[in-house]
Amino acid sequence: MPERRYRIVVCRGPDCGDRRDSAAVHAALVRAIADAGVAATCELDWQSCFGRCSQGPNVLVREVVAAPIHRGLADLPQRLGGGPRAATALDNRVAPVHAAEIVASHIGRGAVVRHLIEPLVAAPPAAPPPPPAEPPAPEVREDVKAP
Repeated sequence: MPERRYRIVVCRGPDCGDRRDSAAVHAALVRAIADAGVAATCELDWQSCFGRCSQGPNVLVREVVAAPIHRGLADLPQRLGGGPRAATALDNRVAPVHAAEIVASHIGRGAVVRHLIEPLVAAPPAAPPPPPAEPPAPEVREDVKAP
């Protein structure tokens, strides 16, 4: 079985980078990758934004597969005809303290760190438009007589 390869991408957009210090997360991942001895199978990079700013810093951990993923059979194990699986996760609110766990679990064992994944928060539904105003009643004047 070929060796698994991974790519880790850290967001450095304005919210994740400037406000939430994703540079510290990146630095911690550099150390964790070196400490675990997985630098030969793990690539670390930056991304400008993942669009999940309110949940940052965000870190994408993606398994890089050499063979194409078979969409129809991807959920089956390979021994039953399924294609290679790509263990991918967008981790949210990542702090430097999470770096060693991400590397040991996701990179080391291929197991996504589920507690770092938050569901995408949908915007609340828009309020229904106000009902149309009733047309004003015709003015009745007492001083005008009908012919």
